[in-house]
Amino acid sequence: MSEQQEGAAGLSPFNGFLVLLLIVAAIVGWIVIGSKFLGVTSFFASFLFLWYWAAVEQADYGQWTQSVVGALVGLLLAWQSAYLGAHYGQNGMIAGVVILLVAIYVQVMNWVPIAVNRSTMLYLTVLAAPAILEKLDPAETAIAIVGGAIFFAGVVKLAFLYAARNAKA
Repeated sequence: MSEQQEGAAGLSPFNGFLVLLLIVAAIVGWIVIGSKFLGVTSFFASFLFLWYWAAVEQADYGQWTQSVVGALVGLLLAWQSAYLGAHYGQNGMIAGVVILLVAIYVQVMNWVPIAVNRSTMLYLTVLAAPAILEKLDPAETAIAIVGGAIFFAGVVKLAFLYAARNAKA
């Protein structure tokens, strides 16, 4: 049995349903808080962070900072690729591609893992999609990423505390 199958097999159907309810409540809670208090509309960026940090990094708080910083660097890389081309024409497009190639090389060499990492490349890939990139507001998307990262880190912490308390009982 794979590690993923073992993890899933460790939950009873009832506990699996409780996890589902927690996820739904967290998503609804973030939408309400993010839209009301922060003006967030790019919730996909928040949810992408939640998925990445929980699924890829296993909600490891030791990986949280580099996941957030990587997401923001990925946002910046996607944005610059459109900005430079739009404002500086062909030379801007060339500069944007060179910057992307340097970032990929830095990631391959693992020279700056706090900033250029898997999270960076995931966000770059998603945010550079033309349908997203043409409507991208980088400041609002950054707020969505950071706000969501903080909110979901809190939710996960509460879930871990609850699970630990119930494991002792």
